[in-house]
Amino acid sequence: MANEAKENKSDKGEEIVFRQFFDRTSCTYTYLLGCGKTKDCLLIDPVLELVDRDLQFIKELGLNIKYTLNTHCHADHITGSGTIKTKCKDVKSVIGPYDDTKADIKVKEGGEIKCGSICLKVLETPGHTSG
Repeated sequence: MANEAKENKSDKGEEIVFRQFFDRTSCTYTYLLGCGKTKDCLLIDPVLELVDRDLQFIKELGLNIKYTLNTHCHADHITGSGTIKTKCKDVKSVIGPYDDTKADIKVKEGGEIKCGSICLKVLETPGHTSG
């Protein structure tokens, strides 16, 4: 049914926190995924100018950021991963192996990133940029 509320659950039945943010300047989406049980979370494609906004949401939700993931090297904005790592010392940055960028973790097709009960599987989708 179209009006039926959908629960955000992991494959283990645990609650997942999900937020989508939008940067009007670069027309970029940033995604927050968090585990309701462990309170660990990650950010996908954080934008440098909006790091404080993102970290404030994470704090208000009572989450602990563990990873920043960049889907590729972005031409439309500067990633906020480096700034987040200076503000949150235990955060690890993640990107694919084809970008000539610095990251704590390089992932490729079939790899996984685990954050609490959340498990993201890496799928390569070439075409948007060379990385």
